[in-house]
Amino acid sequence: MPVIYVKEQGAYIRLKGEQIAVFKGNNQLLEIPVHRTDSIMVLGNVQVTTQALAKLLANGTDISYFTYGGKYIGHTVPERSKNIFLRFAQYELYNNKDKRLALAKIIVENKIANQINVIKNFHWERESYDYKKDIMQLEATRKTLDNKSTNNEVMGVEGLCSNIYFQCFRHMLKCNFSFEKRNRRPPKDPVNAILSLAYTFLTKDMCTIIEGESFEAYLGFLHGIRYGRKSLALDLIEEWRQPAADRLVLRLFNKKMLSEKDFKEDTGDGVFLNEEGFKKFCTEYEHWMTGLGYKGKSFRFLMKSQVANLKRTFENGDKYIPFHYEL
Repeated sequence: MPVIYVKEQGAYIRLKGEQIAVFKGNNQLLEIPVHRTDSIMVLGNVQVTTQALAKLLANGTDISYFTYGGKYIGHTVPERSKNIFLRFAQYELYNNKDKRLALAKIIVENKIANQINVIKNFHWERESYDYKKDIMQLEATRKTLDNKSTNNEVMGVEGLCSNIYFQCFRHMLKCNFSFEKRNRRPPKDPVNAILSLAYTFLTKDMCTIIEGESFEAYLGFLHGIRYGRKSLALDLIEEWRQPAADRLVLRLFNKKMLSEKDFKEDTGDGVFLNEEGFKKFCTEYEHWMTGLGYKGKSFRFLMKSQVANLKRTFENGDKYIPFHYEL
């Protein structure tokens, strides 16, 4: 079922019989049956009527809210799983320091492996850059995980490897935009803007899945506990950043699907997509996430499968095996 993105400022979403309709003033912009609506993404000054909201929730449709610049605010979700026992199992594993640390190491070790495989999979025969030295650094740093005894130390390894990876990532970009290093809050260049937006959408997708299964989204094993942060979702998207988000970003820029005319700058929000650029990104993101792009399966299907694996880890004590991007 489709995901609807509404960014037309001043628009409102209303119920029209068994249809969801988007209006701006007296002009109707979109109409789609409620039962065909999987999710709605609302960006900026867009209103949702009470009648539409009630119908969407009854249909099992979630509504996510973002700022105009794409910063995630929160979402409204229908009542789904009521598995309180899963949350008890999650808390129990979290309170076991050794098991918590072991899971954090698994997440980071796999993320580094995915970084290495994304680098290896690039067509370096056309380039003069020595990518192998970055792979050697990543592999050497990954080996130090065995000696780490705290989550902060594990996060330190993750940070070092991300710095190495993005040094190499900039040489994989073949476009007119400069990219020196990862920056955010706000992103200062178009590449960082798209990386942040892709990660935001990925996190939103993961939040929807884990909260639908009754996980405690705020209780993470790598990222730990911080007020207002859905740490479990951040834990789980670590295995998807490179294969899903970063590869999409490389595709968008290297195939010239985004250009200078798709971006604008704001003194408060940094660089972000304009209306036309955002439409392009949303269309490509949906195609990428729902298409049969990885061994005949969509990324959204694979993400749901991984959440099911984590559920077995909590409930049955199975070892968690994260998603490994293979060449």
